[in-house]
Amino acid sequence: MGAAGMAGCGSNGGSTDTPGSGSTPTPTPSGDGGDGGDGETDSATATAAEPVTRQINYAVANSPDVFNWNPWTPQDNTIGDLWMSDLHGLRNVHTTQSSYSGTTVPTPHKPDHDEVEIMTWISGFDVEPPYDWYDHHDDRARYWNGDPYDAEAREAHNHVNFFQQGNKFAEGTTFNQQAEDQWTLHYWTNKGDVPEQDPDPTARVVLRSNAGPVDGDPPIHPDYTTPYREQYRDAANADAVSSVTDELVSDRISLDRMAEEGGTDEMLAGSGPYMLKSMDDVGSERVILRLNEDHPNAENTNIERLALYWAEGDRRQTLINEGVLDVDSGAVTSSGATTRETLPDHVQEFTRWLRATGGDVWQLNWQNEHLQNLWVRRALIEAIDWNAVSANGWGEDASQVTQHDTFLLDAQSESTFSEDFLDQLHHYSRSSNVENANRYMQRAGYSKQGGQWVDPNGNPASIDLSSRSGSPANVQGAQTIRANLAEWGFGVNFTTMGWNNWSTSLDPNEGLNYDSTMFWHGDPYVFQYYHDRGAWWDLGLVGGSPTGSPYNADPEDEVDTQGKPIVQQVPDEPGAFEAPDEAGVSPDLDNATEVNLVETVNAIRQPGNSEEEQQELYRTCARYYNFYVPHFVFHQYLMGSYGDVRDFDWPDPSARAFDYERSFGIEDVLVLGGIAQASTDEEFEPPQ
Repeated sequence: MGAAGMAGCGSNGGSTDTPGSGSTPTPTPSGDGGDGGDGETDSATATAAEPVTRQINYAVANSPDVFNWNPWTPQDNTIGDLWMSDLHGLRNVHTTQSSYSGTTVPTPHKPDHDEVEIMTWISGFDVEPPYDWYDHHDDRARYWNGDPYDAEAREAHNHVNFFQQGNKFAEGTTFNQQAEDQWTLHYWTNKGDVPEQDPDPTARVVLRSNAGPVDGDPPIHPDYTTPYREQYRDAANADAVSSVTDELVSDRISLDRMAEEGGTDEMLAGSGPYMLKSMDDVGSERVILRLNEDHPNAENTNIERLALYWAEGDRRQTLINEGVLDVDSGAVTSSGATTRETLPDHVQEFTRWLRATGGDVWQLNWQNEHLQNLWVRRALIEAIDWNAVSANGWGEDASQVTQHDTFLLDAQSESTFSEDFLDQLHHYSRSSNVENANRYMQRAGYSKQGGQWVDPNGNPASIDLSSRSGSPANVQGAQTIRANLAEWGFGVNFTTMGWNNWSTSLDPNEGLNYDSTMFWHGDPYVFQYYHDRGAWWDLGLVGGSPTGSPYNADPEDEVDTQGKPIVQQVPDEPGAFEAPDEAGVSPDLDNATEVNLVETVNAIRQPGNSEEEQQELYRTCARYYNFYVPHFVFHQYLMGSYGDVRDFDWPDPSARAFDYERSFGIEDVLVLGGIAQASTDEEFEPPQ
């Protein structure tokens, strides 16, 4: 195969270029305007020196046979689209703050670029509380066919999305956005301008989070979305809308509807510095994207081709272990799938950071009679070795237990609250503290009989614990919880479920058929944690309403979907811990204030709060969580990136170039922003 590749014979029906083969000539910059010359340049560029490779390889969990850019199909086969689109913006991995077009990043690792300026699709935004915000788009943005990638294209895409979600004839529902001009998209929350619509005045901090997105579906070309938008507009009844939707969801945007040559000439999607120039570059093993020299980020890089290997699961891991992939995300740990021992010497981790928006929580359903008891919840947390749960599930070097018990991850806790406030809060044990656990169970009215905890009525204490079977980390972490509790004398019925059954068990529309489970946790903004949210896919401090819409709680409800009381007495002092023996769901406390939790989290999202008022709302939520531990946030991820250090030069580990991400990883920023640099030699330091 290697000989065939060197001879230029492709084995996969795609490009005959083997990875890094150099079979495509490198343009030689000339000093006379580009019409020949001796190859010398007046000023150095990123392509001035001869690189050892012209191609960088990544893998996406998709295949050319099913790839479909259409985001409205029932099966999500769009994976890989973000590599074929402009960066929306740059989110800081430490602070979660976003930066946009024109951000300058030092690049001392480049021999001819001390810094690069990164173009992103969003150039900035304005916010006008209580309803409006404006996204400004970079006027250099273009689809691959040269048409503007602008606010008008985005509005058309979003309007189709609005109709496809069933809003054509929904009372009180309006499409709240408009292209003010070609490059400015105006959004607003509900203003109550139509019957049955309540106004939704919103705080500046929330409006800012809606503006300038870093993630989301890249808008499809208006040639695709505009006809569907007009069909929806013309639909006279619900049946006509359904007919349009049926056509939309079955309409596949395959790779040949995007390619410049050899496709259908539609070019219905794709933007950004690497483009699909020919269907000859699409094979069963990989697709090769070629640098678009007209893109502003193209001048930052000397890497001419981006190869996306079609691979997931075991195949992807094999490519990593064989060194085929040049860049990927994740920490290189002492255990797990990607270890130093499994990688070639030239593939090394080059940065690692504590992920500000990624972690896990032990989610608890208070409808279980044991979990209703405050002292039982506290006892269970103390009995479990959370360091072991984290290490056994995610790897000792891939995660870190949280330091603060506020329901937030540590980055948000430390940026939101003063050090003095955090120091006063109660800190639950991260290593198993059986002495505390026993004392708390006794205060709950439980006793041990033959090594088994029993409740005040003599019933054995046990709960169900579920985990997603498709996540080895969740399964191994949950098994550690079961082992800890079983050894301590508390029964655990452990089950693993496939995605559909597991997610259904957490859906309030299906009755919340679970006691406890391992669940992801992490958002960029504090108000996203301190929120009433019953949707199964994102855990808020307060659940939804069991009497109305399950997704939003009502201040008049007695409990949320998970059985947690809406009105609770919250201690006035941070770190207060004392409670009555056998405390139930609503203990009577000293030195506490009765708080309606729904009103509290709703007030956070309302305009007009002073900074101190906003802080006090945050502190109330933190004191509530710290005292009641309705769930338990136990760790967050250590993330990283690793790649080929022989053929590519990367920034130093602490460089600001590693501070930015899109969609849970930094590889696309490194490559699409032009930060990655193909090396001019093959020298590298072997791993220690």
